[in-house]
Amino acid sequence: MPLLRFIFLLVSSGLLTVSAFGQAANYGSPYSRFGLGDQQPFALAQHRAMGTATIAMFDSVALNLANPASLSALRLTAIEFGGFGQVSRLQTNAASQYRSNINFGYLMFGFPLTKRWGTAIGFQPYAFTNYNITGRVDSTFIGWREEFQGKGGINQLTWANGVDLGKGFHLGASMHFLFGDISQERRLLFDYPDSLYFLSLRVTDKVRVADLQFSLALQYRKDWTTGTGKRDRRFLALGVTADVPGNLSATSDFVADRIRLVGSRVVVLDTVSNQSGIRGNINMPLAVGFGVQLGVHNWWQWVAEARYTQWSSFSQFNRPDSLVNSIFVASGFQYIPKYDATGDNIFFKTLRYRAGFKYNSGFLALRGEQISELGMTFGVGIPVKRQFSMPAVNLAVEVGRRGSLNNGLVRESYTRVTLGFTLNDRWFVKRKYD
Repeated sequence: MPLLRFIFLLVSSGLLTVSAFGQAANYGSPYSRFGLGDQQPFALAQHRAMGTATIAMFDSVALNLANPASLSALRLTAIEFGGFGQVSRLQTNAASQYRSNINFGYLMFGFPLTKRWGTAIGFQPYAFTNYNITGRVDSTFIGWREEFQGKGGINQLTWANGVDLGKGFHLGASMHFLFGDISQERRLLFDYPDSLYFLSLRVTDKVRVADLQFSLALQYRKDWTTGTGKRDRRFLALGVTADVPGNLSATSDFVADRIRLVGSRVVVLDTVSNQSGIRGNINMPLAVGFGVQLGVHNWWQWVAEARYTQWSSFSQFNRPDSLVNSIFVASGFQYIPKYDATGDNIFFKTLRYRAGFKYNSGFLALRGEQISELGMTFGVGIPVKRQFSMPAVNLAVEVGRRGSLNNGLVRESYTRVTLGFTLNDRWFVKRKYD
């Protein structure tokens, strides 16, 4: 790929990123109020079609930054970019509403430094925060309305490296720069706005994050043959990942105002508290995962994984949240009818058909309920065969449900479509002839 074409691609993708982040306001999950928001999967479209299982997966022509050890298998320079759209139905026992959005998904660039060392950089959203929740409280003497609003998000810039240690072992390490801001507002609106005793209150807390987090990974791979045919080349891969716990440096601006509503306009009567530039830490949890991949080269593969995250240790500015430890399990399958089909009517024979499922016990426990999530995934990879490269278009569809209708909670049913592109070629190769 010529250099000018690559520069054009990066500029175009950057404009797409800015435009898509401007639409994040439509995302709107009520559960994004907790923690750092609604976490996004660290997975490409091809992985999302297989239940987002990534820990054991490796590829010589595509990227997998979720396990940096996989980059040691990279043989071509690769660019991955994509976005997603989602339609959600938010439902309670009393009402329901639909929300939809289109957002930027990821942009990644990687290449082999040597035959044993691959490196990559990637940018994607880490978590979205966007909610608008209204509730009412009635007591014997007075009633009031509570409004909770939040917006913003955390982005993730990753540098990952994978090295072949020999004898089937591959080591990986990643450095993630997390940055962004989250603004949260709470209003207590009393029924008697003119009362001197019950003045309405607005509390705003804006948190800015900018710090590093680290991950370590290991893979073991083994290839063997059971015969002389093309479909006798089998492989097994095992993977382990760990997100190192640590503190993220953060800054908070806290403002508490006594207010009065005039129509929909907020009039500030006086400021009770105004604290700017409060420095503190966000304690990030330990996360460990294990995965397995088994298959026959260019025919089929099966992947599965389990991850444990110690969210109970999470806190912001020494304030714990309603978080509990979570377990995530996923599995997926890919099938290629005939990888090297030739002649007429070969389109459907060379497609990568994918399907999978995922389950997350959830890191939230509200009103005696743990907010779990279950999803089914499927998709297809469309290869574009070229000499010395294998670009592809990858489509993933996920149908899932999160939350519960019990105890006045919200159940979120969603359909998410991810479209991704893999571009790869031989770069940085010294020419033998001019």
